[in-house]
This record gives sequence, C-alpha cells and structure tokens, in this order.
Amino acid sequence: MRGTAPGELTVASWNVCKGLGQDLRRRAGRTVEVIGRLGADVVILQEADFRLHPRRSALPAIDRRIAGYETLNLSASGLGIGWHGIAVLVSPDVVIEDIQRFDLPAFEPRGAVIATLRLAGLRVRLVGVHLGLLRRNRRLQLDFLREKLDAMPPCPTVMAGDFNEWAAARGLEPLRSGMQTESPGPSFPAARPILRLDRFAWLDGVELVECHVVDGPLARIASDHRPIFGRFRLSRPSEAPDADG
Repeated sequence: MRGTAPGELTVASWNVCKGLGQDLRRRAGRTVEVIGRLGADVVILQEADFRLHPRRSALPAIDRRIAGYETLNLSASGLGIGWHGIAVLVSPDVVIEDIQRFDLPAFEPRGAVIATLRLAGLRVRLVGVHLGLLRRNRRLQLDFLREKLDAMPPCPTVMAGDFNEWAAARGLEPLRSGMQTESPGPSFPAARPILRLDRFAWLDGVELVECHVVDGPLARIASDHRPIFGRFRLSRPSEAPDADG
C-alpha cells in the first residue's frame, strides 16, 4: 500500500485533457510522471482516451500499467483504457471485485464507472464521474447515479471526478441526502485555478481525513485541470473479515 494507514484509502482524481498541456503540447510522458507522484491507492482519470472512434488511449499503457498502477479493463474497444474517457488506476495491493459501466443521461455522451475494490481486507466502492457541461444534465446524471447506488448493498463509497460544477452547492442537490461533498479548492484552469470543478463525495461509513489540490511545476502545465487528492478513513467496514484472512 502506498503509505496509507490501516483502515484508510487515498484517492486522486485528475482530468488529464488527453495529455494536452497548458503549453498546447501533447506530452503524455509528463502526464504519466505526475500520476506516478500522486501516491494514491486509486487514481481516477477523466479524458484519458481520445474522443473520436476508436477512442485510443491518450496515455502510454505497458501491459495495462501506467506509472506502477494497474488499469481497470473499461474500454469497449480494447484500444483505450477508459469508459467515456474515465480510467481507474489502482495500486498492486488493491483487489478488484466488480466493475460496472454506465451511460449517463444527457444529449452529450457521458459515462460513469462504479468499481468495488478490496483494500487491506476492507471493501470499498469507487465511483468515477465526468459530468456534463449543463447543470440540468448534471442533476439528471447525479440522480441516475444515486438511484444506482441506493439499489446496491451498503458499502463505504467514494465518488470522485470532474463534476463540471463551479457553484458551491447548486447542481449537487441529488447528493444532499446522506451524501457529503467536498471540493479541495480551485483546480481549473491549471495555470491559475479559480473554479472548483473537481470534487469528492462519500457515504456509508466514510470519513474525509484531508484533501488538497495537487501543486507543482508539472501539475500546473500538464493539463487544463490540476489533480485533487483525498485521504478517507473507512470507519465502518462493510463486512467481517474473511474467515481465512
């Protein structure tokens, strides 16, 4: 585990803008370098694949690994690493139990990934999102995801991604019932952030310990967003440890 304390989970989220930096140069190597420095158990990326068919990966993945992380098998074509551009990278000590991919309601194509993971004997559900550009669509998409989550067995759950929502509370109404949200700070545009577009949300026995926007020379130039990082305490395990564990 990447320095994570027992009972804790670290999650990073980053819209990598298909490797296109603030200098208008597409240098995937520096994007991978930033990912390798995040030090999270799970990294959720947005815009990790090119938009046009066949949606190839914008980042170099060797044997489905990026910067020491394993990439979940999400691509419909097998040429990319994501689902609607959302990629989920996990450290080697994370066990994948289940992966679900969803198309989100709206005219523009958007998706979400829900992955059930096991980390140090604890089960946790991760939700990766990249919500729409229009607030009415974002509300529809969050309503859709809440319905899906509410229909699943209770499990510590962390949602992360580019919410595309600049307001502090408006547009996030579907998350208010039983779900907490936090923006670590302005993350867009990367060179001089003023908008809080990237966020975390959580429920079912999860406590936010700390979160921040990742800074540094490469983080300021490698994309139009800066990464965000959160440390969560899984305060209520979803089940007893395995009998043989």
